[in-house]
Amino acid sequence: MHGRAAGIAVAIHLSCAVLVHAQAWVPARGEGALSLNYQTYDVAGHYDVHGNRNNNGGTYSQSLLGEIQFGVTDRLALTVSVPFVASKYTGPPEYRVGGFLTVPGPLDDGTYHGTFQDFRIEIRRAWWIRRVAVAPLAAFVIPTHHYETHGEAVAGRDRREAQIGASAGVDLGRFVPHTLVSSRYALASAERQHGFPSVKSNIDVDVEYAAARLISVRGLGSWQVAHKGPTIPDLEADDWLGHDRFIVSSYFDAGAGVSLTLGHNVDVNAVWMRTVSGSRGAHAARVLSVGVTFGFGSTSDGFSIFTRSSDH
Repeated sequence: MHGRAAGIAVAIHLSCAVLVHAQAWVPARGEGALSLNYQTYDVAGHYDVHGNRNNNGGTYSQSLLGEIQFGVTDRLALTVSVPFVASKYTGPPEYRVGGFLTVPGPLDDGTYHGTFQDFRIEIRRAWWIRRVAVAPLAAFVIPTHHYETHGEAVAGRDRREAQIGASAGVDLGRFVPHTLVSSRYALASAERQHGFPSVKSNIDVDVEYAAARLISVRGLGSWQVAHKGPTIPDLEADDWLGHDRFIVSSYFDAGAGVSLTLGHNVDVNAVWMRTVSGSRGAHAARVLSVGVTFGFGSTSDGFSIFTRSSDH
């Protein structure tokens, strides 16, 4: 099995084209991958503070995400990505949340509005713990510019964020042939805005099975757990129209995917995910992503599932 570059764009809250980064391995020095992904993100409504689903504030988004991953050394990798997001409002003319009237924002006219969203920069350092590859990570989210954040059909939160965590991966071939399990945990803290904090945990799990020599199937799960964020009364008293910029939600998404190796250094993939449960304003959404990854480097043969060296 060849490790896949981080080429699956999964929109998580506010149409943010965020990657599922469960990779615990890194490309060799001077090698890497370029990934391009097209994604649709259909928000049918939201989950309230009690976990009940409603039909408020629907949107439909399309995005194109470009990402490059590069091996700085045999153990250190740098990943940079940026999405272009186009969203349109599909919800009702107005609705109420907790008794507060919500009306469309300046972009919520039923037509597409597109812009570049946020740069995401991540550094991973690979380690080994017995047969498990572990990669501590640090990531930063930096808006490309100040874009509109009032209403529903917005590109993102226009909010800088720092993340720390780790990825882990293990080849289960000794017990379950052709199977790889990888996971990622990150604690994310965004800059305070209007005095509101934003602290959350994100957990991703990816199980990949090589069904044939060139085809892999995948099962994916993604959790977000809110730790700190404003309440609905806090937002109503401050800037209710801009609530999506400040809200911190909890949710669980699940889905499946398939990857196909086309050539020496080319993979294509497709992933479908949906929100299973949520609370505190999480989107009730469905995501479809298709993408292609091109490996590069003087000795590149895709990615080895783990980068091996004499001191392992």
